[in-house]
Amino acid sequence: MDSPPAYTEPEWHQRDTYETKKFVEDVKDANFSGLFESPAYELWARDLTFIDGYAYYVLYNCSLFPPFGLHYISNGEDHYFLDGSEHSLELLVGKDAFRLTEANVLEYLDFHSDVAFYPYRKVKFIIDPTKTAYHGASAMGHHFKTLKYSEQIDIQNSEEDVCFYITLPVLYNGETVKGHVQVKKTGEITVLEPIRVPLMDKSRDHVPLDYDHPHEKELLVQISEVLCQSEEGKRLWDTNETYKGVIRVVSGVGNAGFAASSQLGYIVAPENVDTYSPYQAIALAGILREMELMAMDDNRPDPFDDAQEVLEQNIALNLDILRKICIIGDELYAAGHEEFLEKFKKSGFEAFYGGHKNKASEEELVRILAEYFGFEAKEE
Repeated sequence: MDSPPAYTEPEWHQRDTYETKKFVEDVKDANFSGLFESPAYELWARDLTFIDGYAYYVLYNCSLFPPFGLHYISNGEDHYFLDGSEHSLELLVGKDAFRLTEANVLEYLDFHSDVAFYPYRKVKFIIDPTKTAYHGASAMGHHFKTLKYSEQIDIQNSEEDVCFYITLPVLYNGETVKGHVQVKKTGEITVLEPIRVPLMDKSRDHVPLDYDHPHEKELLVQISEVLCQSEEGKRLWDTNETYKGVIRVVSGVGNAGFAASSQLGYIVAPENVDTYSPYQAIALAGILREMELMAMDDNRPDPFDDAQEVLEQNIALNLDILRKICIIGDELYAAGHEEFLEKFKKSGFEAFYGGHKNKASEEELVRILAEYFGFEAKEE
């Protein structure tokens, strides 16, 4: 074909209260009850044109700030938890659920890049150049390569091989390259160049709702060992140990985490991750500080209270937590773990960290934080 069809991400729509409550009941797991106990859940969905009858659902715990999300593919009755790997997509391949066309195959690759993470073969498909988050001195070079290769996106429909052969920019191990990808009409994806890698081997057994992380114990040991090389990080870890608080690692999309109570916190790590990541260490630092605040009765506000008061209380709590993370980042940097601070800044907190280092006033830090979350800080 001469040029690929324009791809626009479908709009998100909030589901009603009844559907949200039913969804929570359908997907909750007694072994991870803390994930589902919030009364402030919202359910949002957007269409997936490439899977017959299914949509992309995110269950947001809106008592937190920012909200904590659990991600699913669902048709309203059958639910598949997105654990940060290709597992759920493999299950849908087995159900013959894919309906791929030239008009939606790029949407599928974009979705795959958002929900599946490969730590040892870092592959991302770049469909929209504006969604590529590059940082540092190499950012401009990456951006120009992305624009160059985006102009050359090509989709060839092979009736003989029952697949699409696609040329598009691929982020592979930190480099933007011209990639060649095969997408079978069953939904299986194989990177042909720059290296031949099948992204779905269908060799493992999966279940639709699997919140366990297979490397939970090893990850907690590794993450806590790094965190405890900071004096403040060790203090938070030891305080939690004293009060017998429990930290769980669960599978999921992204690297989020939250404190369910003063006694229970969750870290999210993609299913395929089995070694320490600074993103999980950042999450653990924030969770431990929030659990400590909860133990002192300094809790998140009721999300159904006055909106301005809720916002102000949440910003005050986040300000405290982020300051602790900055202190831990400085101490870990001095201990030789520069990656913690680097990833913290790359997560969108470079301006906040700059304010911390320059001893900015609390009012200035609140302004930076409000700007980060998309709100305007009120003048007193």
